[in-house]
Amino acid sequence: MAPSLDSDSTVLSIRSDFREGRFLRQSKSDLYASDIRGSSENDYKVPDFQHRYPKARLNPLAAQCHDISNDWIVSFGIDKELGPSMWQSCMAAKFSECMGYVYDDIEPEDFLWLCKYNSCLFSFDSKLDDAEWAHRIDWSCDVILDMNLVLLWTDPNNERLLEGLKFILDTLMEIEASRKRAQLHTIHADLVHARNKSKSILDVNLGAFMSGFRELWLEYIEDLPVECMSREAEAFQQYITGCLSEQIGRMKGTKLSVSDYISLRRLAGGVMPLLVFSDRMIEHKRRKSPISHLPDSLFYGEDMQNMLAACTDIICWHNDIFGFQKERLNNDQKNTLVYHVFHEYNCQSYTQAGELVLELLHDRIAEMELAYERLRSAADPEFHPAIDLFMKTCRDWIPGTHEYHITSSRYVVSNSSFSDTGKSKEVEQIIKRQ
Repeated sequence: MAPSLDSDSTVLSIRSDFREGRFLRQSKSDLYASDIRGSSENDYKVPDFQHRYPKARLNPLAAQCHDISNDWIVSFGIDKELGPSMWQSCMAAKFSECMGYVYDDIEPEDFLWLCKYNSCLFSFDSKLDDAEWAHRIDWSCDVILDMNLVLLWTDPNNERLLEGLKFILDTLMEIEASRKRAQLHTIHADLVHARNKSKSILDVNLGAFMSGFRELWLEYIEDLPVECMSREAEAFQQYITGCLSEQIGRMKGTKLSVSDYISLRRLAGGVMPLLVFSDRMIEHKRRKSPISHLPDSLFYGEDMQNMLAACTDIICWHNDIFGFQKERLNNDQKNTLVYHVFHEYNCQSYTQAGELVLELLHDRIAEMELAYERLRSAADPEFHPAIDLFMKTCRDWIPGTHEYHITSSRYVVSNSSFSDTGKSKEVEQIIKRQ
């Protein structure tokens, strides 16, 4: 029987009886007694990930676009927002290579846009994760509201965006540290100008990160149909909402279940906007060959949303597996699926938790492929090329993100667990056992 792809569920429910039974038996055995578990929980081997897709190739424009993107970041003063040490770390990570391994065959203008966006996104994420800024919701408040302002400026009456903004404002007003910033922000007054067309978004003062984002957004929407613009705007808003929820959860020390963590990670991972970017690739392909955009009825349909959600989970969980040692080094391992599975399933070690997450990741790949088959079989042939392009992007992300994770200095700690043959070996213990 095929697994259910209900958008409100996760892969954890598909084989839950099997897994819960297996881990329940383990927790009762002598092998998994608490004293042994306590002595080995800090051990972590990065599991060997074998996927079904062709090995990723690096886009030959990656190095050039890396330099252009860095200069672009500097032009907005984002490097100064980060500070010298964090900026050097971001440059060394070569974020354009992440895009280069995923998008190895794409229009140069689209690839450069992705490189700039990814550099901006990762820079923002790096600052948000930094211990000094992790609880500075007064700073992130301005960034969050500025992004919503940019998105709503071009579509000020979008009901889904307005509902999302209401949730964000209500959330900010509940947090003492952000209440004053939210009250001082001019988003309401500026949206009046947006509706009346009495002011240009270019005349609005924004911080460094969102000044860069504004330029990218205006470039993105300049030749897209309205429905495609709205889809990407909603994806960006969901991402920034996830960042807000994640930051508040860290401040409050909120304990999440595995299921709750997966739902939050799907929002805050920042993958969905990159998948929805396929709409722009379709638009540019229309210049050379007949290809139709997906109508909203297909894009927001269950199969399409399941396919995109599955891909998002795959990329985020892969990041959690291969970035786990980096997060432990930064004492931020609680924000990984490996950590949550370790505790919820009473695993013997982090290694075992990582292996289980890898099993779940493979299940999710199967679900993504199944959703694609259902979507394509139900759609008119006119829309098959667009569906295929979206699916190609989803598939390319899997080997692409894997290649980036095992080669990037951003995950240098995890890289030490790989032998020349790609097999995993034990990582040197970073955190002294208690």
